[in-house]
Amino acid sequence: MDTPEQVTGTQAAQVTDPQATNPQAVSSQIGNDPLWYKDALIYQIHVRSFFDANNDGYGDFNGLREKLPYLEALGVNTLWLLPFYESPLRDDGYDIADYWTILPVHGALDDFKAFLDEAHARGMRVITEMVLNHTSDRHAWFQESREPGSEKRDWYVWSDTADKYRDVRIIFTDTEHSNWTWDPVAGAYYWHRFFSHQPDLNWDNPEVEAALHEVLFYWLDMGVDGLRLDAVPYLYEREGTSGENLPETLDAIKRLRKAIEDRYGPGRILLAEANQWPEDTLPYFGDPKGGDGVQMAFNFPLMPRMYLALRRENRQPIVEMLRLTEDIPEDAQWALFLRNHDELTLEMVTDEERDFMYNEYAVDRQFRLNLGIRRRLAPLLGGERRRIELMNALVLSLKGSPVVYYGDEIGMGDNTFLGDRNGVRTPMQWSPDRNGGFSRAPHHQLFLPPVNEGPYSYQFVNVEDAQRGAHSLYGFMQRIIRLRNQHAKTFGRGNLTVLHVENERVLAFTREYEGETLLIVANLSRFAQAATLPLHAYAGAVPTELFSQAPFPPIPESGDYPIMLSPHNFYWFVLRDAVSEPEAEEADALPERKLPTIKLTGGLETMLVDTMVQGDARAQLERALPEYLKIQRWFGSKTRTVRQTRLVDAVRLQAEPQSYLALVRVEFEGGGVERYFLPLAYKRGDAATELRTAYPRAAVAWLGGPSGRLLLHDATADPDFWLSLYRAAERNWRGRSLQGLYSAAPTPGTRLPAVSEAEVMGVEQSNSSASFGGLVFGKLYRKLEDASNPEVEMLSYLTQAGFPFVPPLQGSLSFRRGEPALTLGILQSFIPGGSDAWTYALEETGRYLGRTAEAAVPEDALPEHFNDPLPAWLEESASENLQLAGLLGVRTAELHTVLAQADTPALRPEPTTSEDLEGFVERVRREAETTLEQLEAQGHPFDRSTLEHGLERLERLAETSPDWQKIRVHGDYHLGQIIRAEGELYILDFEGEPARPLSERRERDGALRDVAGMLRSLEYAGLVAWQQYVQESGNDDETWADLLIRWSEAAFLEAYLSTVGDAASFLPGDAETRDLVIWAYQLDKVLYEVRYELGSRPDWVWLPLRGLERLLS
Repeated sequence: MDTPEQVTGTQAAQVTDPQATNPQAVSSQIGNDPLWYKDALIYQIHVRSFFDANNDGYGDFNGLREKLPYLEALGVNTLWLLPFYESPLRDDGYDIADYWTILPVHGALDDFKAFLDEAHARGMRVITEMVLNHTSDRHAWFQESREPGSEKRDWYVWSDTADKYRDVRIIFTDTEHSNWTWDPVAGAYYWHRFFSHQPDLNWDNPEVEAALHEVLFYWLDMGVDGLRLDAVPYLYEREGTSGENLPETLDAIKRLRKAIEDRYGPGRILLAEANQWPEDTLPYFGDPKGGDGVQMAFNFPLMPRMYLALRRENRQPIVEMLRLTEDIPEDAQWALFLRNHDELTLEMVTDEERDFMYNEYAVDRQFRLNLGIRRRLAPLLGGERRRIELMNALVLSLKGSPVVYYGDEIGMGDNTFLGDRNGVRTPMQWSPDRNGGFSRAPHHQLFLPPVNEGPYSYQFVNVEDAQRGAHSLYGFMQRIIRLRNQHAKTFGRGNLTVLHVENERVLAFTREYEGETLLIVANLSRFAQAATLPLHAYAGAVPTELFSQAPFPPIPESGDYPIMLSPHNFYWFVLRDAVSEPEAEEADALPERKLPTIKLTGGLETMLVDTMVQGDARAQLERALPEYLKIQRWFGSKTRTVRQTRLVDAVRLQAEPQSYLALVRVEFEGGGVERYFLPLAYKRGDAATELRTAYPRAAVAWLGGPSGRLLLHDATADPDFWLSLYRAAERNWRGRSLQGLYSAAPTPGTRLPAVSEAEVMGVEQSNSSASFGGLVFGKLYRKLEDASNPEVEMLSYLTQAGFPFVPPLQGSLSFRRGEPALTLGILQSFIPGGSDAWTYALEETGRYLGRTAEAAVPEDALPEHFNDPLPAWLEESASENLQLAGLLGVRTAELHTVLAQADTPALRPEPTTSEDLEGFVERVRREAETTLEQLEAQGHPFDRSTLEHGLERLERLAETSPDWQKIRVHGDYHLGQIIRAEGELYILDFEGEPARPLSERRERDGALRDVAGMLRSLEYAGLVAWQQYVQESGNDDETWADLLIRWSEAAFLEAYLSTVGDAASFLPGDAETRDLVIWAYQLDKVLYEVRYELGSRPDWVWLPLRGLERLLS
């Protein structure tokens, strides 16, 4: 099967039918963005070097398919395969003997198709090689061409003399002495730009071009996403020219692109290997206004200059080449690389630069090959981890799509004793086992031996060990690739602006795209460096370091930003607006997220249940979970780097449709472990699409297997799951796993009402919730700790005590392995027709401000004491607000009174001690200092002397002899925790402050902590409503708002203290101490509010600062 005319059967159908694969099926996994290559992170693979599935000593497509989960976990999204066609392998497969068939050691055509389908299913594109310039001398076309007068004679370039094209350079000067070779059979010379066993095709013959187009269509019809065009500058020959980059070559490339787009539409790409100077490479992109040539080309001139800059400790080689290669068409893209399958080519450098590179990187002449250096990245950089990380950080952040050469992510070495360039093409090192885990074949049967001596031996450098090591090079590469993927559009498509830094050892540049600005700073020196970055255009922005998510000091108004870098260090920052950046956790809009695909061999049990796990589906899920967790509102450690996740347990809740209750363990870099509750279920077809549209955060991964394509999702997004959970509680469900016992049951003595529907409710910060028929409210806790849940303890007691203003506890979901049981969720009575008191307070305050806008402010309008009588003018204008505050005071007092009567070990009141007060004062002092430092770091300096004066008052509390009891309190008391329904108030959410450990939330405290929390909430509501009113009306007079806040606080306090009475055991006995305690708790709360707003909503920090100033005045 040598010519397109001779292709028959299945192959012929695929050549002529561009719809042989289903493009809709493919695009559903990899998307249909025609500019996908701009966001590509390319992994370059030798099929025969990667993994040997049939143990014959050669890597194959089945082995490559088996290792796709590894590549998916690494984070790459595009695979570039080196030649795998039939070949005598005299030039690593670039000497193609048959374009239509696969080299048998790599497998069969069906193996390739299975690999291609699997890669697409996992969201990875595939680029293959196409050699247009030449073939092997064993190709049937050439063999026929040798015969004088044959039909194929004019398919190659023949001459009776070797004197033609004398101006054309010889590329491989170390092995070839002429571009012509005599063929005795042909009785003529044939032309070859490369090795003499690779005769050049004659592109002046239209039949050759047509035949090669058919070859390209054959592989593209199968679903290949792109083609790397090898040796593309040399297609044509003309006397008196260099034989490179001729206009005829450029026209041929344009015809090729047009033919492909006419057949397939946009999205199939051409990647040119044009090892040329910038001015000669740019024309391959075609029309500068809208490219009609190749979509991508390798940036050969930039690559060696990165090494030059590193060794010279000067950024200029990089900066100069960025300037020369920046002007490309809008749809074009550079491919960037540090190393590849060839030598570190030094063709596109000056003689002086080449000498420098040889002397610095290849003193030993055995490392030199032709005009290049044959070394892998790690040994080329002396194995120095900092330099390896720095160079990877640069190639991943400069403008273009980066290429990672297989094995470089683990720091593989080379074998310079192997001939030609085989030293950098050795087998992938998977484990310290025999043959590096590449193959089980006898060692002598391998196509090349793995590196088995020295520091890069597979016994020391391998995937298995690298994946175990938290601080391995692999771990670094996985993290930095993940970060680049998170900002793929900015890195891949954004503009690049080099910053002029006086210190030339420091390279700094920005990447900007659609409102996002990234700042990259790199120290090219082996010594620590200091520099001042000119960031005048970004004054006021806060650089946030991407790896740690740690904010750095804001950029000053001057724009001069000092920075210090350790040797060969780098920073990736995102510049965030210090004023208007929205709170990330509150943002509803999510960037489109590419979901991983997990292959199942059966149902969910084969991935989730310990005793039924099959294949690597569970491992794939565990690798996918960190990306999923970081976008969940209930995942509280977003700023920490997840080292790994483990699914530690799961039990089936419902058989059809399947749903599971799972527990996930999250381990962090630098130590620390958290556990989360993750209910899981799946959807298929339209239901999957609808769920992902309605709840984009809930999607975990695609599942592929016997049941077809399924969407694995957080089950709490599905009303059917909630209803099955409710039914489980109705029947006292028990579920046993290897780890423990799960149970769902009503509260003793409670009969759950009959319901027929469930409704998923709005997402909370730390929980998931639903309502059942408007009668019952359900809540699931996501973060789990080994301690009794404070909410269950409190609700159980208040329900038994008959307290009417807390919805009764009706049931619970728990997991028991020991003592205490872990509470996974609760059921409570639902308050129909209610709205939260925060919303009500905002609405009524807005109406009040509208009523008083034109009124004169009365004299002596502010209250002097909380029990001052309400003035008549205030009762008329703010009756709703004052009634709310008064009723809040009464219900809070009644709650505390009931809690003070508890007589169970977990809730019984205890005396407040002097040690309690001293510890409290010391903690507030520490937090005050931390708050001051954060304010100063983010450009909000606060007068230290004022704060010190307030802290002196706080010290008086430590000198007090306490005469009041500690009780269990609400712990996170504010207007948002109150439901208002039919004129009554109901108190919710007794789990305490979610950021604190459960053990702390269960501690007894002063009742006045809740009082202080509600006072702060009343002020917040008043100021927020005033700000909204100012935006709507333009009236920024704050007087009336301040009056309402102060009188609301007074009404709340007066109602609270009147209700509890003078003899309350949980209040200080004298008024002065009571006032001091309330003030101290407010100070503690407002300091926390300042830190919270600085970290989450910087534009809101003025709110707690007002409160801090008032408390200290």
